[in-house]
Amino acid sequence: MIFDADILAVVIGFMVLANRLVEMLITPLFEHYSWDKFPLMYIAWGFAGALVALSGVNLFAGIMPNPIVGQVLTAVVAGGGSNLLHDLVDQNK
Repeated sequence: MIFDADILAVVIGFMVLANRLVEMLITPLFEHYSWDKFPLMYIAWGFAGALVALSGVNLFAGIMPNPIVGQVLTAVVAGGGSNLLHDLVDQNK
């Protein structure tokens, strides 16, 4: 499977951006109120999905005939990568 390098770069950027938004805006609330941090990965996934939806980026444009399905899969990739980045930089594990 070959992806367009420009679109892949945008998706990777969304991964990093979603991770940073969660780390700066949401994680301090969880720490302040001593909440369980398990839901943070789903929040990061939601941020990445929102970014994909707002931008209309479709990593699977040449593979999936339905653009909505391609965008959903792109959101899954961006959100999963954001969760991976969150796990890598989480110092409280």
